[in-house]
Amino acid sequence: MRLAVYDLVGALFAPVDPAPSRHADKLFMRVRSIIKDGFADPDFCPDEAAARAGISLRYLQKLFTQRGSTCSEFIYSFRLDQAARLLHRRAELAANQHLSEIAYACGFRGYAHFARKFRHRFGHAPAARPAGYVHARQQPE
Repeated sequence: MRLAVYDLVGALFAPVDPAPSRHADKLFMRVRSIIKDGFADPDFCPDEAAARAGISLRYLQKLFTQRGSTCSEFIYSFRLDQAARLLHRRAELAANQHLSEIAYACGFRGYAHFARKFRHRFGHAPAARPAGYVHARQQPE
């Protein structure tokens, strides 16, 4: 009898299989699409993503936790990737677009926050060109 109780208690506290199900994978892909569509809005947050997906915030958090991330990190990742693309295009075209305009276009409320996140992610300030960068019109010698 004791062994049966120990087995039952062990089963209750055993780690849950962290592998997401196929349903969870499909739902995660839908959430990714929602984030991709909404990341440029500075008011877009995990609460908004959960509401648009029709799931609870807790379940949304669980979907990201199973993949080793958070929804907020994911949103910032989309914002920063878009900013990097716009900065690259700005450099290629030698455009005079203000960096704060790029920050706002990518969903950041202010340049200082954007610059801090960008530097943390890419290792250099948004205005700086990474080592080894060559302008398209300038050929390496």
